[in-house]
Amino acid sequence: MLKNVQMYVNNAKRNALDLSMKVRQELISSGYKIIEDGVQIPDLVIGFGGDGTLLKWLSSRDYDTTAKYIGVNCGTLGFMQDFKVTDAKEFVSNIPNYVEQKLNFVYLELVTEEKISKHYALNEFDILSSEDKTFKTNVKVADEFLENFAGTGLIFCSPTGSTAHNISSIGSVMFPGVEAMQMTPSEAIVNRRLRCLPKSICVPKGISVTLTSINNDKIKIIADGKKIYDGEYIKIRIRYSNSYMIKLTDRKHSFVQTVKEKLI
Repeated sequence: MLKNVQMYVNNAKRNALDLSMKVRQELISSGYKIIEDGVQIPDLVIGFGGDGTLLKWLSSRDYDTTAKYIGVNCGTLGFMQDFKVTDAKEFVSNIPNYVEQKLNFVYLELVTEEKISKHYALNEFDILSSEDKTFKTNVKVADEFLENFAGTGLIFCSPTGSTAHNISSIGSVMFPGVEAMQMTPSEAIVNRRLRCLPKSICVPKGISVTLTSINNDKIKIIADGKKIYDGEYIKIRIRYSNSYMIKLTDRKHSFVQTVKEKLI
């Protein structure tokens, strides 16, 4: 039973604050217990805002949570915030009927001279030069050499993140539930001297992509829009992760319709 509920609200949005108060009253009237952040582990988190609200919540938990999540869209695009709530009472009464959707993360292991660190992202990792120059790296897929990449950067996204930064770099849209990550080049250099793969490639679960430094250049790693590293590296390994979060959505929710409405 989902009885302990945490409200996670984008306080910068007035409509998110107003709507969260209405939903809060309906939750209390329906027997749910509202808990404060850090006081008790919630069964359910209801996020009010745009897609950044979900990403901020996950980051605050270091991508480690057992709570289920419902996203109420109070922003603009709101690709991951499934619900537009016009009737708070109806929304709350339907919570037991919402279905679970498993959203797997992308996993990144960073090796530097100092340490090995591990990171997760729901949408994507962006890897690029931190010195305003061409990003160059040796790329292996399943430990087999693919290319020496040169370009602005590389994007590694989950199916969830395929409709975010990935799509603006001419990556492909992936259906939820596809057990693969996508590697998408950003402005890959293609000429007679240097030929990089100019298209995205989908890498299935269980296979890693390894990046190895060529010139000891400094890089930036951005996870879900947040910079998590800036400096030199030896090796980076990225893969589709077994770790995931659970989002609740409506049975009537159509991914195709969402793509049509928000991207076309």
